[in-house]
Amino acid sequence: MHASLNAYLEDNTKRCLEFISKLNEYGTKLKDNMSPERSFITLTKCLDQITATESLIKSMKQIDGVDIKLQPNRIFKECLEECTDLGKITSCIGEPLHDVDPNKIVSIQDISQYNVQTDNMNCNITGMCEAPNGEFVILDYTNCCVKLLDQAYRVVDQLKLPTPPWCMCNINLFEVAVTVSEYDADALNGIHFLLVDNRKIIKIKTFKMDHVCRGIAYHNTDLFVTSGTALYQYTIDGRLVEKLYEDSSGDNTVLYVGVRPDGKRIYVTDNANDKLLTLTRDGAVSVTLQDGALKHCYITANLHVAATGQVFVVGDKSISQVDTVGKTILNNKSLNIPQPASVYFNTHKRTLLVGFWNNDHIIEFKTTII
Repeated sequence: MHASLNAYLEDNTKRCLEFISKLNEYGTKLKDNMSPERSFITLTKCLDQITATESLIKSMKQIDGVDIKLQPNRIFKECLEECTDLGKITSCIGEPLHDVDPNKIVSIQDISQYNVQTDNMNCNITGMCEAPNGEFVILDYTNCCVKLLDQAYRVVDQLKLPTPPWCMCNINLFEVAVTVSEYDADALNGIHFLLVDNRKIIKIKTFKMDHVCRGIAYHNTDLFVTSGTALYQYTIDGRLVEKLYEDSSGDNTVLYVGVRPDGKRIYVTDNANDKLLTLTRDGAVSVTLQDGALKHCYITANLHVAATGQVFVVGDKSISQVDTVGKTILNNKSLNIPQPASVYFNTHKRTLLVGFWNNDHIIEFKTTII
């Protein structure tokens, strides 16, 4: 036991020190009087390193019931003396995430409505993500832009994209990934990575794809991207790992994707047949749910897996909560506003946000879990 623990700690200590060293190096470079181009490159590398660090922390095993004595490492002390801060503090309202049973029903109650229009054309809100300090990022398909909303859902910044955005996911607290595509594969198809901080949206890098890009999800350094007929797995640096699943029987059979927080299940919407497919981690279909409530006439981001594991699917006129196995609709909420396009469950505030096609407003539902 001692040898095993010692080897485990030594390995993680070595890896942590490597990450600390690299982050300190980037921090020193960013303080130098560099050109904007070199600063941008250094910042991009720093963000990639932060993502890798978060993945390392998540992958570390938890060992319970073992008494160990810490022998302080002088290298840690030296590193701590060089650090000027521990990071940024962001607001986090609500109960701890681990206290939530994802199969309990999210009951929808009070409703509020917010205008997010900033352009001449009506909004089509095809994606939503949480940002630091209670802010939100939304996609406006019609106006080809990403918008940043403050805590009162007022637009405080926006970034234009070269082609319409279809879907979005969080990479970490400060970074989101957005899929953009025309209806056919072309040179503009790809994934845009955006930094969200200090009430600004900044484009940091773009991956070009040789297929149409619709849905996107991220889990533990892996990106899952759908094309409408196939599901692909990529590394965080854009390398194709494999084609996990394909259904070429028609269009929009593999439209949007979500991953369970533990990574054991992948969910895919089949809009052509009003289905939600549940896949194993290697891409095999384990469960198929077909229901009229899942029908949607638009190609839209009609699937959301919350950070606490709840699964929500957008239909033409309603929002359905599905059990985590993917077999049963637990709850269905009819909407008075037509053509819902996207949904997001804010696990901290316990609110459900819904965006719509051809509508300049988003709505917020207050919820209780029963």
